[in-house]
Amino acid sequence: MKKQIIIIIIVVLIICVILGFLFKDKKYSYNDENTLYVVEFENEIIRYERYDYSLGQNQIVGVQKSFNNGKDFENVTKDLITLSMEPKLVFLNKDLGFAIAKTNLNKTNNYLGFYVTQDGGQNFSNSKINYNNEDNEILSIVSTPYFEDNILKFKGSIYQIKENHSGYEDKELIFVSEDRGLTWNLENE
Repeated sequence: MKKQIIIIIIVVLIICVILGFLFKDKKYSYNDENTLYVVEFENEIIRYERYDYSLGQNQIVGVQKSFNNGKDFENVTKDLITLSMEPKLVFLNKDLGFAIAKTNLNKTNNYLGFYVTQDGGQNFSNSKINYNNEDNEILSIVSTPYFEDNILKFKGSIYQIKENHSGYEDKELIFVSEDRGLTWNLENE
């Protein structure tokens, strides 16, 4: 019985070594300390990559793509963007991606820092968030954009006084976009 177990273990180890040699070219290191986000679409790997650090604990970020299963990556972003050290990043398809500079966006600077790319990371624009609440200056971004029933949405929240003035509460807000993330409005408004 012991001989059979030892033989099985040896066979499994030999198979693992053989598979390791066969698939060693598949182990590309596209996930290092400067890689902030990676996603694969068919034969294309897209990643947000940190190029440098910036003042105020920020980082300079762009998009890179690979068309050969991660062997080589090419820079695609024309003008790099500045993000905090804890951004929210997503690509929903090969073309549509979002980079949210920081979790809390400020009304006094028109909620700048919610970037969208509609050309696979070549160019980024600031999304316009149409939201006005005289009692609140900060919009917290809870989720990256996502599709729900073919409608582009993201979840946000504000911290506000309760209606009965008995304290404070987090109020969830859902924003929708009809122009692939260039502008956002409150759902059902």
